[in-house]
Amino acid sequence: MIDNAFMMGQRVMEPTANQPRAKFRIAYALQNTGVDLTSDVGAPSLVKQMLRGLQRAGHDVTLIELKGPRVTVVDAPCVDVPYDEAVFREAPLGVTGTRWFRLAEGGARRLQRTLNFPYLALFDSLRFYEACLGQLPGRSLCHEYHGLSSLGAALACARLRIPYVVTLDADLLLESRVVGRPIRGIRALVAAQQERLAYRLADKIICVSAQAKQHFVEKWRVDAGKIAVLPNGVDTDLFAPRLDSCAAKKSLGLNATPTIGFLGGFQKWHGIELLLAAFQQVLVDMPDAQLLLVGDGPVRPAIEDRIQEQQLSERVHITGYVSQEKVPEILAAMDVAVAPYPRLPEELWFSPLKLYEYMAAGKAIVASRSGQIADVIRDGENGLLVEPGNVHEMAAGILALLKDGSLRASLGRRAREQAEDRHSWERYIRRLEEIYDSVL
Repeated sequence: MIDNAFMMGQRVMEPTANQPRAKFRIAYALQNTGVDLTSDVGAPSLVKQMLRGLQRAGHDVTLIELKGPRVTVVDAPCVDVPYDEAVFREAPLGVTGTRWFRLAEGGARRLQRTLNFPYLALFDSLRFYEACLGQLPGRSLCHEYHGLSSLGAALACARLRIPYVVTLDADLLLESRVVGRPIRGIRALVAAQQERLAYRLADKIICVSAQAKQHFVEKWRVDAGKIAVLPNGVDTDLFAPRLDSCAAKKSLGLNATPTIGFLGGFQKWHGIELLLAAFQQVLVDMPDAQLLLVGDGPVRPAIEDRIQEQQLSERVHITGYVSQEKVPEILAAMDVAVAPYPRLPEELWFSPLKLYEYMAAGKAIVASRSGQIADVIRDGENGLLVEPGNVHEMAAGILALLKDGSLRASLGRRAREQAEDRHSWERYIRRLEEIYDSVL
């Protein structure tokens, strides 16, 4: 039997091939206030799935989360009960919890707004650092979902000599430029230094794609041996194809006609306007087709304006935000699912969650040949690839699938098989355990 005791925050012995894997005591840190765990969209969904998967694998997980002037702690988060029903306790603070510190912080923030001085997260990092100093002792390691200027957990781990693992789903300074909100001036200089310090303090950096790893090695000079590539996972049980397409269309109030679908946040880099242009070409050949856009986001008003201008209101349906539990039914209504990414000024660095959900649902997929997508989709085997931004190729791919039911079924079946074999959360957790082993 393996001894599961811990000494100095680490496991006493490694498992052999015939022994169960030792369990970790994990502190999961979230100074990144942009990740709202009450949501089930994007990063919050991924974080909760990961926490749930680790706990179901038998690991002891504690969530440490910055919430404005407080830091909350949740033992055994996200298992069996919704996040907002979990039992929270407030982490004790030292200097940063005193009245004089709060007064100084309030004065500094008011002066910052008056002088239009950029936000540098220094007070937040200090508060989170103090909280982590009290919560991390006895833990095997600390894992953080990184946010711009989030240094509290990294500094606490360095002081306590506890292994620090950080997930980077993107270069956040690069992402700000791509979405048209570049960070400039002193904030950019300070943020870049903070990022370099976080990368240097990390024992292991988890990137979601090989393209992201290459970027951090080339642009940030991060040691390639420190970076592990771990693409996003998907709940293959939740998205298993169970519903009949016609029944799903009827329940959603859609016509029983060929349906093209998109699922995801309405973001600038998702290329929804390209899908609308391709859909117009599809209508020339197949006038009864309909387009189902599932989700919400900052570019939705522009998309709705374009639908009106192109007189497509009767053929395009926007659902808005839907809960994760509703998504499988909506995917069942789609005959063809599309990931219409444009050609970006930088290589596509992220791991598209929608792609794995399409695959798990057994959908026939048309996707742009961008970044990690080209590593996951094999053209003609488990989907069709088109050149990023090429509307004519996208329309041709959609039409080819709508007209050939056997090809749709074949591609969808192979996509589902790959999702089960390579992209399930169970496989993700096993790989994550290996990464934790490597830092211990």
